[in-house]
Amino acid sequence: MKYSKEQLVKMYEQLQLSRIFEEKLIELVAEGSLPGFYHLAIGQEAVQIGAVSAMDDDDYLVPTHRSHPAVVNRLELDKFFCELLGRYDGYNQGKGWEHVSSVERKVLPASGDLGVGAPLAVGYAWALKMDKKDSVVVCLCGDGASSEGNVHEAMNIAALFKLPIVFLIENNKWAISTPFSKQTAVDKLSKRAAGYGMKGVTIDGNDVLTVRATMDEAIAKARKGEPSVVEAVTYRWKGHFEGDPATYRNADDQKEVEEAMKNCPIKKFKAMLLQENVMTPEDMEAVDKNILQKIEDAIVEARKSPLPTEKQTVDYDAVYATNLGGDLV
Repeated sequence: MKYSKEQLVKMYEQLQLSRIFEEKLIELVAEGSLPGFYHLAIGQEAVQIGAVSAMDDDDYLVPTHRSHPAVVNRLELDKFFCELLGRYDGYNQGKGWEHVSSVERKVLPASGDLGVGAPLAVGYAWALKMDKKDSVVVCLCGDGASSEGNVHEAMNIAALFKLPIVFLIENNKWAISTPFSKQTAVDKLSKRAAGYGMKGVTIDGNDVLTVRATMDEAIAKARKGEPSVVEAVTYRWKGHFEGDPATYRNADDQKEVEEAMKNCPIKKFKAMLLQENVMTPEDMEAVDKNILQKIEDAIVEARKSPLPTEKQTVDYDAVYATNLGGDLV
């Protein structure tokens, strides 16, 4: 097998952290503990875990609003929950919320505007190239966002200047309420890469090892100045956000959801680990228990954190980078 037992177990832990974390978010939303809307990636975890497991610690992630699996596996749970609960000890003092970011953890801000993350990611990649850094930017993008003009301009610039970036399109077949069949005339979004002089590939986004191997190769090439597009095909089990009744899905769409659930990426990976004797059911149970306890403990600690004061909420220096004179850089 291409990956070591340690690497495979680590991927299982990352997948389970993603799933258990989002299941806990559902509980917190239901009880009214969390404000706002949460865009869940349950059933899509293999795409993001395959990506983050292939990244080095010095590589940068540009997430989207549906990137909890990737983000939660690069941040500290306590501080992440502080952010989600709007507490001052969060990564962004409670201001970032679901669009959390951390310079130290190489998680860059997710924009609230669809597709805006791509040109920002290209800017980061350009800076890395100019500074002669060996790091790579992995830019996550949904199928709907991939049709935005910002994304196409970003891909064109990335290819033109040979920037260290991988555009990972998470094709979950739904752009809010619009099915993939009504979004675009191409059958594979990766085909668009050819128009910019980049390599594009479409893979099974429900197979974490396929995603990992593809991202290993794409990231290695990006370090050499060869950007590319990876389209990972998966399926969005739930509505656009937690609480969305998804009434736009018809009977055939509901059958697709049922089929997607049968093709659960975590169940597939668990079956493989058991078959190859990488882990036992007892090993998996211990991992799951440990993750759940860590999440519960993180929530308890986050709730001890104070809410920001009125002054801290509008703190100029916490929002903008400033120099000693107080002017914007």
